[in-house]
Amino acid sequence: MAYIVDPINNTLIDDEKPFTKIADNLGKKKEYKQLEFDFSEKKKDVPVRKPGAVPPKTQTIKKFKDGSKPIVRKENLDERIQRMVYQYDGKPNDKPPLHYNNPNIIDEENYGKRPKPFNNNDPSSYPSDRDQRQRISSWDLILDTTIKSGTAREKKEMRKYLRDKYKDPNQRKYFTEKEKRFISAYKPPEVTIPKVDTTILTQNFKPIEQTIEDKIREQQFQEMLEDQRRAKAERQGGLAYLLGIDE
Repeated sequence: MAYIVDPINNTLIDDEKPFTKIADNLGKKKEYKQLEFDFSEKKKDVPVRKPGAVPPKTQTIKKFKDGSKPIVRKENLDERIQRMVYQYDGKPNDKPPLHYNNPNIIDEENYGKRPKPFNNNDPSSYPSDRDQRQRISSWDLILDTTIKSGTAREKKEMRKYLRDKYKDPNQRKYFTEKEKRFISAYKPPEVTIPKVDTTILTQNFKPIEQTIEDKIREQQFQEMLEDQRRAKAERQGGLAYLLGIDE
C-alpha cells in the first residue's frame, strides 16, 4: 500500500482513494497559508503602460521605490498541486489557491516560454487568456535574467528552445533583435546607398517665334538701314569725297 501527501491538510492519504478527495477537503479545515514575499512598503501604484500584459480592468500596478523589477519565479510543487486540483478537480464555487492570480508566480508549463503570436482566430493567443498573460508578463524578464546572469546550462537550454522556435517561419517573423542576437541569428539590415544621377541636363533653346507685327518692324528697320547706307555712299562719291570732307 502506498500513500501520497495531502498538501492542503498536511496528512497522508491512501493512494487507492480517488484523488478528487483533496478537492473536496479544500476550505474545510484550517486555511492553507501561501508563502509570499511582502513588498507592500516598497511599492506604489503607477498607471499601467501595457494593458495587454496585465489582467483585464487593471488600471495600476505596484512599482518598487528602488526601481527594481518584480521577482518572477516558477511555482513550487505544492503550488502546482493546488493549482491542478483547482483547475481539474475543483468545484465551480471553490476558491482558487492564494498564488493562483499572483502575476509573479508562473505556472511550470508557462515558465520560460515565448508568448504565442497574436491570431484573431485563436483565443489562446489573446492577452485575456491566463496562459498567454503569464507568458507575456514574464518572458522578457526571464530572457534578460538568463542572458545577464544565467548559468551555462540555463543559457544552453534557452538557446535550444529559441532555435527550435526560430525554425518555424510563423514564429521567426515575431523574433526580436535581442532574441536573434542571443542565438546568433541576427543579420544587420543592409544599408543601401541611394544612386545619384550625375547626368548633366542640357536644354535645347529654341528662338521665340516672331509675330507678324515684329516681322514687319524688323523689315522696316532693315530697309531704313539700307537707305542710310545708300545715301552715305552717294555723298562719298561726290565733291565732298574729293575734298576729304566727312560729314
